[in-house]
Amino acid sequence: MWSKEKIQHQREYFSQQRRNPTGNFTEFVVRTYYCIDKACRAHKSNCCFADEVNNNKIKNIIYEGYYHNQPDHDFNAVIDDCKRNLMEMGYIHLEHRENREIISLNKPLDFLAPGEHESYLQKFRIPKETENTGGVDVTFQPVTDQNTLTALLNHMINPDRCRDPFDQTPPEGTPKKILTDIPCDRCGGHYILRDGRYGLFFGCSNFPKCKNSKSVADVTYSLFAQNGIDLYEVEMPCWKCGKSIKLRSYFPQLDLIKTQPALAEALDLSVIRLSIVDSWDQYLTKKYKEIYLKASKKAGFSYVANNCPHCHSLQGSQMTLSKVYDFLLTALENHTLSDYVVETLDINEATLPKEEWREAIKAVMENQHRF
Repeated sequence: MWSKEKIQHQREYFSQQRRNPTGNFTEFVVRTYYCIDKACRAHKSNCCFADEVNNNKIKNIIYEGYYHNQPDHDFNAVIDDCKRNLMEMGYIHLEHRENREIISLNKPLDFLAPGEHESYLQKFRIPKETENTGGVDVTFQPVTDQNTLTALLNHMINPDRCRDPFDQTPPEGTPKKILTDIPCDRCGGHYILRDGRYGLFFGCSNFPKCKNSKSVADVTYSLFAQNGIDLYEVEMPCWKCGKSIKLRSYFPQLDLIKTQPALAEALDLSVIRLSIVDSWDQYLTKKYKEIYLKASKKAGFSYVANNCPHCHSLQGSQMTLSKVYDFLLTALENHTLSDYVVETLDINEATLPKEEWREAIKAVMENQHRF
């Protein structure tokens, strides 16, 4: 997820484009959001399966009235960029559940002009929050509690094994904590990932005898400091010219899966990749000539990214690196992930200040599901 400053900058840009449009991208972003909104409401929820709003299914809606409904460019790249902007700004988020991708709405668009929301609901034929069916008022309330939302996602994917959070029958009870093999630095216990009043944190398994606790940022920093963070390199075709290029990025989530698989189920750090951690980005731009800061016309700002050495096209953080991440996940399952590690980045105060890591984790946790 982008920094607060970058999100504010992009929000102001979108707001200005709603008043005085100079291009089509902002409109495409808005239409993408309402396509997702409509799919979510079909489930009477604020989440849906990602394949319900894949690019091919929503392309005609996104481009209606533009390019005679036949875009003369890579529409997949554009729609992927729309989704990326919505995710990076916190309007939606994506997660993997049992080999299925789920898209959830986090909040409404806050850069629309007055009356535009109602206009899009009508245009997209999205039902109002309250409908009258057979003389009975049915009110759909958005799910805002993170625990309830996670339970609902699991129930949607596997209703036989996962209970409906709105089922009033007494549950058998499931633990809301994850025991790790990370030793407590004050006693002989181990840290447990707990869901507290203020979010996720690590507490000692010997509580209340030992009341030691640590933040998610501090524990993950210590974990990664032990073995470093791997830098991956994958060859894929450039989305624009089609020539084979080398794409590089860090993905701490993969390091977490390798060393703490149970913990990785509860903590999703997959959004942390090239362009997110400044210290690592600065190092990589100095070492690899294809990685550098470049302006993105679609995003409306500049960020560090892989760039094609042949046509110099920017390889987007969301569009391209998401494919790289999925490829590496498959490699991990096939026990070939090490084939794509080109170096390991040391983690210490000189290479990555703890405060910078805390800021990165804070941005992730603001939109992280509780378990």
